[in-house]
Amino acid sequence: MSASKKNQQAVLITIACLLFFNFPLLSIANQPKWIGDLPLLLVYLFSGWLLFIFLIRRIHRTTPKNRDDHE
Repeated sequence: MSASKKNQQAVLITIACLLFFNFPLLSIANQPKWIGDLPLLLVYLFSGWLLFIFLIRRIHRTTPKNRDDHE
C-alpha cells in the first residue's frame, strides 16, 4: 500500500476517533445501564479504544522484508 493511501486512511481513522469520543456519541453511552458487572460507558470507551488501536495497527503494518537481502 502506498504511503499516501496509508496517510489518507490514518486521517480518516483519526477523524472517526475524534467523533467517536466526542460529546454527542459519548452522551448516548452515559446511561445508568450495566453490561455484566461493567457500566455501559466503560464498555463503550474500552471497546472503542481497542477498535481504533486495531485499525491503526492494521493500516501501519508492513510486510517483512526478505532477510537474505541484508547479507
